[in-house]
Amino acid sequence: MVDKDFYNEASAAKLGWDASWFGLKEYDSRLAKKIREFQRENGLKADGMLGPLTFRRLVAHREAQEDHDQAQVEIQPGEKAILYKGKKFPIKWDKVILPEDPSGLKHTGGYTPSKRKRNISMFVAHWDVCLNSRTCYKVLEKRGISIHFAIDNDGTIYQFLDMNDIGWHGSSRTVNRKSVGVEISNAYYPKYQNWYKKNGFGERPMITDATVHGKPMEPFMDFYPVQKEALKALMEAVHNAVGVPLEAPEGDTVVKEVASGKFQGFVHHYNVIKKKIDCAGLDLKKIVEDIKNGK
Repeated sequence: MVDKDFYNEASAAKLGWDASWFGLKEYDSRLAKKIREFQRENGLKADGMLGPLTFRRLVAHREAQEDHDQAQVEIQPGEKAILYKGKKFPIKWDKVILPEDPSGLKHTGGYTPSKRKRNISMFVAHWDVCLNSRTCYKVLEKRGISIHFAIDNDGTIYQFLDMNDIGWHGSSRTVNRKSVGVEISNAYYPKYQNWYKKNGFGERPMITDATVHGKPMEPFMDFYPVQKEALKALMEAVHNAVGVPLEAPEGDTVVKEVASGKFQGFVHHYNVIKKKIDCAGLDLKKIVEDIKNGK
């Protein structure tokens, strides 16, 4: 049986890395665990031993991250932004509320703070089954879970959590570790149409022909057009800020590569786990293509 602690210490001396690259000081079992996590995230054999192949991938990752960290991000006067590791990155949307803003909402728990900059490769879309984003926030707080963003009925984007922190939203620790998420406000059930009309938002569009996991769904309420425009702006901003690729999976069900954390791009919650149906009827591939084409 290979002594992983000894192997990694010898590897560090030979290849020129050290435990601090993983935020640690010692060559022990914690380091092997960190190496295994990195290997899984990068499609390598997760043996916890940092050999030449893992080292090459690690160096490439660090160089790419350094280039990203050194990039100058200029926020123009009046321009809105989203947060990643405390830094502001621009978003092309005029209604954005950050956690520390006067009317902002910030998670008080139910997430995992991350000290080192994490490798974010997925964006997960949810609907909140709430009447508005402030109610969604209260529900998440009460349940002890978390999300990075929420999009309200009028298209206002709330950021509840810095993107560098790990939100508990994706029904999978693997997916949570690699993703950011958004809850798009929509009470879903048609019986709530009157509430939206009475509160000045207008009648929601209806979806009558959606399928999920290969099965037809009963009619349900769709997102408002302004919410979809806000989502597109948010997706583009996240792509620019953290590098989530402009890709979306095919199909209306679980995708193995998404569930395992290997997929890189924009996904539905139903792509992660079969018991979820959000966001059926939302065409993420079209939004991704529109962003690519500058629409």
